[in-house]
Amino acid sequence: MGDERLKEKTIIEAARNRFAHYGFSKVTMDEIASDVGMGKASLYYYFPTKEELFKSVILEEQNEFVKNLEAILQKNTLASEKLNEYVAQRIKYFRDLVNLGMLSVHSIFDVKSIFKKLFEDLGKQELLLLKKIFDEGITSGEFTKELPKNFPDAFLHVLQGLRLRIIKHFNEHQKNEDAYKELESEMRTLTYYIINGIKNK
Repeated sequence: MGDERLKEKTIIEAARNRFAHYGFSKVTMDEIASDVGMGKASLYYYFPTKEELFKSVILEEQNEFVKNLEAILQKNTLASEKLNEYVAQRIKYFRDLVNLGMLSVHSIFDVKSIFKKLFEDLGKQELLLLKKIFDEGITSGEFTKELPKNFPDAFLHVLQGLRLRIIKHFNEHQKNEDAYKELESEMRTLTYYIINGIKNK
C-alpha cells in the first residue's frame, strides 16, 4: 500500500505541475502519463478520469491550505494578527487555484459544481478556524464580548463574496495581477475595519 500511495502522490504532483503551467483544459492524460513514465492504461488504474485526478490535485491544495491555517492558530499572537494572516493565506490559496485553471472565467460555475463537496468541506474547516480566532479574541479581552454568534459566518461569507466578484470580472484583456491586487486590497480593508470595530478600546 505504501508503494501505491507513493505512486499516487507522484502522479498528483506531476499533474499539478502540468495544470499550473497550462491550465486544466489544455492538459491531457497522455502528457501526465508520459511525465511519470507510465502508460495511459496504468494511469487510468489510479485515476479513471482527468476530472478525478484534478480533484485529487485540488484536495492536496486544500490540505496544504488547512495546514497553514492550523499553524496560524498555534502561534502566540493576537487574534487580530491571526485574522490578518488568515486573509493572507486565503489570497495565496486563491492564486494557486487560478494558476491551476480552477477558476477561469469560462469554467468557474461548471467546475464549482463538479467540486462542490470539496469547497463545502473547506468552508466548514475555515469557519471552525474563524470561530476559534474570534473566541480567542473574546477570551483574551482583545475583542468585545458582544459579538453575535453568527459573526464568523458573516465574515467568511463576505470574503467569499469578494472573491466571487473578482472572478466574475476576470477577462483576457485584464492582467490577473491587477485582479489579485484589487482582491487583496478589498479583503485587507474589510479586515482592518472589522478588527477595529470589534476591538475593546
